[in-house]
Amino acid sequence: MFGYVVVNTKNLSPDAQARYGAAYCGLCHRLGALHGLPGRLTLTYDLTFLDLLLSSLYEGESEVCEGCGHCPIHPVRKKAWRYSAPADYCADMSVALYYYSALDKWQDDHSLPALALARRLEPRRAAVEQRWPRQCAAIRENLALLNRYEAENCTDLDTVSGCFGALMEELFDYRQDHWAPELRTLGRDLGKFIYLLDAYDDLPRDRRHSAYNPLYELSGRPDYHQTMRESLELLMASASRAFERLPCVENADLLRNILYSGVWMRYSAVAPKEKKQ
Repeated sequence: MFGYVVVNTKNLSPDAQARYGAAYCGLCHRLGALHGLPGRLTLTYDLTFLDLLLSSLYEGESEVCEGCGHCPIHPVRKKAWRYSAPADYCADMSVALYYYSALDKWQDDHSLPALALARRLEPRRAAVEQRWPRQCAAIRENLALLNRYEAENCTDLDTVSGCFGALMEELFDYRQDHWAPELRTLGRDLGKFIYLLDAYDDLPRDRRHSAYNPLYELSGRPDYHQTMRESLELLMASASRAFERLPCVENADLLRNILYSGVWMRYSAVAPKEKKQ
C-alpha cells in the first residue's frame, strides 16, 4: 500500500520539480545516515509527502540542511538534497512501516523477499521503537487487526480501511500539539483512501489468485465504479479540508499538487474511461 501519495510532475514548474526532488533526496539522505543502505530501500513518495507537510507546518522551528552529492542510485551526477528535523522522524516511520509490513507479508504469504527485508531492517527496529513507541505500537496493532479482518473475509469497507486510517492517523500526529486534530484527520482519511484505492487497483489480480479483497461483494453491483469514485472523493475532500486548516506556506504548492492531483493518478490509470457524449 505504498506509492499512491505521489506528485503530478506534469502540473509542476521546473522550480517546483527541483524542490520536490530535493525533499525526496533529503529523506533518502537521512534514511542512509540513520539506517544505512537497508533504510534507503524503504524510501517512498508517501513518506516524502509527510516530510514536506511537517517541514512546512513547523517551518522555522528547526535548522534546514542543504547539500549536493552522489548517492548509490546516482553515482555519477550529483543530486541536490534538503531536509529539516521532521525528515529524521519520517525516516524512522519509513523503516517501521516497511519492517512490520514485511513481517506480516512473511507470516501471511511466506514471502521470502519480505523475510529478507525484515531481517535487514531488524537491527534498526529497536532504536526506532525506543524513539517512537506510540507510533510503532499503532503500526503493529493496526496491521494485526487488519490481518484478522482479512482472515475473517470482512467486507465492511469502513472497518477494514479504518485500520490503515488509524495507523496513518498516529503517524501524522507528530508532536501531539495544537495541530493534532487537523493532522490526525488528514492522516486518517488519507490512510483510508490509500487502502481503498489499493484494493480497487488490486481487484483484478486478487480475483486471478483467489486472494482476499474487500471489494468482491461491492464489485458485483452495477454502480460499483461510481460508488468507489464517490467514496474516494469524500475521503480526499475531508483530508484536503483538514490540510487547508493548517498554516502551511513553504512548499504549499507541492502539497496541494499531491492532494488534489497526484493521489488521483493511479485511480485514473485503473478506472474505466468515461464515454464522451
